[in-house]
Amino acid sequence: MTEQKQLPLGRIQWMIWLLLFAINVLSLLQYDVLSQALSYSAINVSANVCVVYLNALVLIPVFYERKRRLVYVLLVLLMLGIVAAYKYTALTTIYNTFYAKKPEPFKWSNVLSSFTSMALIYFASVLFYITLRYFRLRQKQEQLQKKQAEAELGLLKAQVQPHFLFNTLNNIYFIAQRESPATAALLEKLSDIMRYFVDEAPKQQIELKDELLFIRNYINLEEMRMRYPMRISLNVNEEILSQVSVPPMLLIPLVENVFKHGIDKRREDNFIELTVERKDKRLYITVENLYLQLPVNGQTGGLGLSNLRSRLELLYGPDFSLETSVKGQHHFSYLNFPL
Repeated sequence: MTEQKQLPLGRIQWMIWLLLFAINVLSLLQYDVLSQALSYSAINVSANVCVVYLNALVLIPVFYERKRRLVYVLLVLLMLGIVAAYKYTALTTIYNTFYAKKPEPFKWSNVLSSFTSMALIYFASVLFYITLRYFRLRQKQEQLQKKQAEAELGLLKAQVQPHFLFNTLNNIYFIAQRESPATAALLEKLSDIMRYFVDEAPKQQIELKDELLFIRNYINLEEMRMRYPMRISLNVNEEILSQVSVPPMLLIPLVENVFKHGIDKRREDNFIELTVERKDKRLYITVENLYLQLPVNGQTGGLGLSNLRSRLELLYGPDFSLETSVKGQHHFSYLNFPL
């Protein structure tokens, strides 16, 4: 299939504004000289640009979408009044300075008429905002589809003879079970993790219990590298384990981040506490661990959580929350998203 080339959205906007400017100039040339038509058109288009972009890029996202509706309405009225006054004042000043034989007096009725025309442009800005959101949503969907295709391709590349690997692991497991039961238990967890990558990771949604089993196996394998036992606590209501589905590998970056940046193998008080709750059709995850003021082994954090944030944006847009905080000697990671 050939990929269709599309004009960038910004270039399309420039073309539309230039077209509107040209139409405005041509319509005014019936009554005014060229310089007057050009200056009037520049003022008219600049006023329209102010209303469209202030409303679509500032007022709606910052106030209307955040449920501050009364503030939004007041700011829209203020914006329209200021732009209407600018438009009328600029047009009158240019006319009186360069073209009028007799200066035209300031009239509030003309300001009101300009305000009315700006109100019509305001409604056009709402349509522009809706169009802008549509294109951005489509762009995010295309990015998500591309990332999913890349992930599936990477998974296919990684799945070299998976049955051979599983059968080999099973053989090693039976031998280790005779010689070293502890090693056999670790092999079993490793096998479960590999099976998760092959069977569950390609899916769009998996049951919460499968995701938490994967996390538990990951923690157990990480724990074997530690000098001292660590306290592990997984708090989740068993009723939601099979009722809730989540995208695979969405929670593991929070846990992985603990072992990368929140564990000091020289200490005996390492711990991780994972709490999962469902409230009002949202899933809330809290990860608590020891706070280390200095990086361990020169490590610096942030990449795992940054990648997680990018994935959440692709999945849920702005409808999620990912935050971290420090309280005393404890570090907290908070995540919530809709179900």
